[in-house]
Amino acid sequence: MAPKVENVRLGDRAQRRREQTAGALLEAARHVLSAKGYHGTKIVDIARTAGVGVGTFYLYYPTKEALFLELVEDTVARLKIELDAVRAQVADPVEQSRTRTFTFLRFAQDNRELFRIVFGHGASFHDVVRNSQEGFIRDLHQIIAGGIHDGSFRAGDAMVWAQAVIGMSLQVVSWWIEQEDNVPIEDVAAALSDLTLHGMLASSR
Repeated sequence: MAPKVENVRLGDRAQRRREQTAGALLEAARHVLSAKGYHGTKIVDIARTAGVGVGTFYLYYPTKEALFLELVEDTVARLKIELDAVRAQVADPVEQSRTRTFTFLRFAQDNRELFRIVFGHGASFHDVVRNSQEGFIRDLHQIIAGGIHDGSFRAGDAMVWAQAVIGMSLQVVSWWIEQEDNVPIEDVAAALSDLTLHGMLASSR
């Protein structure tokens, strides 16, 4: 085998190992975080769960916060995949709105410790939320505009509504993750969908 080809293959294998180790650290952080919370999680716990040494951890991340920042970004990307799947599978704008709301809140329930980090541990995580909001708002704007066009929604400013719904959803989930033992996720999703689709006015007014 030619030396250049062998070097390329060795380089590919090394890259795959790096990616596998990085993925193992992210998954380990996810598991340890769920069990111990942000402040209770130590770097040594993450490294041990990932099956690597603490020195290897520092080859990938300078601090625990840096790892969790990437974990939050990865979580936001996974949320977008789930919301995109709803958009692809549900054609009716009204049903799509309900399904998206429940999908978002169920995702928050499944990743509650990460959501606690996002809403409770520093501006760097808030920046991730702000950056991701733009994409979610664009998607929702298109859905609302489509619903207005086909008569599913009444006429209105689709962009203002999209901004309002995303902002409201983030506020509700930041409240709910501290109340989840007393407020079922299904009730929150139903109330949020009802407010989004029907407003607060009684039908007679």
